[in-house]
Amino acid sequence: MATKAPLECPLCRRVVEPTRTLEDHLLVRHSKRELARFVVSENETLTYGDVS
Repeated sequence: MATKAPLECPLCRRVVEPTRTLEDHLLVRHSKRELARFVVSENETLTYGDVS
C-alpha cells in the first residue's frame, strides 16, 4: 500500500501538521518578509540558475 510523504514547508523544512494546509502554515508561522525573500530567491534561481 502506498503512503503519502508528510508535507514539508519549503521555508523552514518542518513537517506541516496533518490538520493544516501549507497555506495555513505559511500564514501562521512565517512573516511577509520571509515569504517575499523565498519568492525572490526562487525567482532568481529560475532566472539565473543555481549559483551555490
